[in-house]
Amino acid sequence: MFAGEVDLNTWYKPNIDKKTLKEFSKRSDLKGVVDISIYLLALFLSGYWCVISWGTWWCVPALLLYGNIFYCKAISVQHETNHETYFKSRKLNKFFYEITSFLGGFESVRWKWSHFHHHTYTIFTDEEVYDYENNSPRPTEPIRFFLNFLPLGPLINIQKVMHFTHFEIIKHALSIIAPVVKTTVPKKEIKKVINMSRLYVFLWMAVIALSIFLQSWLSIIMIILPPFYGNTILMICGMTQHAGLADNVKDHRKSTRTVILNPFISFLYSNMEYHIEHHIFPKIPCHNLKKFHEVVKDQLPKPQKGMFQAYKSIVPAILKQSKDKNYFIDVKVPDTNN
Repeated sequence: MFAGEVDLNTWYKPNIDKKTLKEFSKRSDLKGVVDISIYLLALFLSGYWCVISWGTWWCVPALLLYGNIFYCKAISVQHETNHETYFKSRKLNKFFYEITSFLGGFESVRWKWSHFHHHTYTIFTDEEVYDYENNSPRPTEPIRFFLNFLPLGPLINIQKVMHFTHFEIIKHALSIIAPVVKTTVPKKEIKKVINMSRLYVFLWMAVIALSIFLQSWLSIIMIILPPFYGNTILMICGMTQHAGLADNVKDHRKSTRTVILNPFISFLYSNMEYHIEHHIFPKIPCHNLKKFHEVVKDQLPKPQKGMFQAYKSIVPAILKQSKDKNYFIDVKVPDTNN
């Protein structure tokens, strides 16, 4: 099953009338434009701090701030535009999907298909339908798991961390096809994966050439490398989605987690902390997820109130799963007779 064919009819769905669901599914160009404008302003301000502090120790916190804003928001916008829900306009969704895919190092053709596969087979482990977005496969490796949160930490585990796809792109540019593409991308689309990967590599080389011309590392550091040193916020948020929970179940309440975040992190993450809600109804725009949560929350597990509470259950689960691959957090769900 490929993009555009996601069938969630056999999965758990909360009781909600069609009129209300239709209202929450409405997309908005205005909300998308406002959100992306705030992102660009934040990038400009944090980027300006990087430039004026370059050559001093102040550039370290400046780059960490810039990198996390750059990467976390780029990937969350990339994700939302892939679902075509960030804007009402299909052209705007397509344009910003391509831009943010490049910025985040998530090659756009591959992720178009593999992410729909993720929604179709969320945390399924059978080889023929394996979910490559399972970022904590069992048995878990606790040291590598926690290294993901440190700037540059995931480089130690570069082949297993799905968020770092730069090396995958280089392999695809050389026509070396990764298993995720063979599993999730139609054969007729694989040539597009190769060509788009080659375009990304060409653009990276152009940025490197610009740095050489300007005799400064800044272009490379601020355009190519943010996914490597600005990974902390995205990884801390992203790992809460499914870590420690059940696999191979057609009930997102048991395999997915919702966490309540502060407004700043929620903005960078584009409300994807409401992840159960997103998986149940992936066509609801991120701008509406918080309000939608209020409508269906009585039919879902209680959300985790902040990262501390979330990781209070995740950490012991990851440690246990390193020794017992059959262990998972057995989430108690409300009885909705559905």
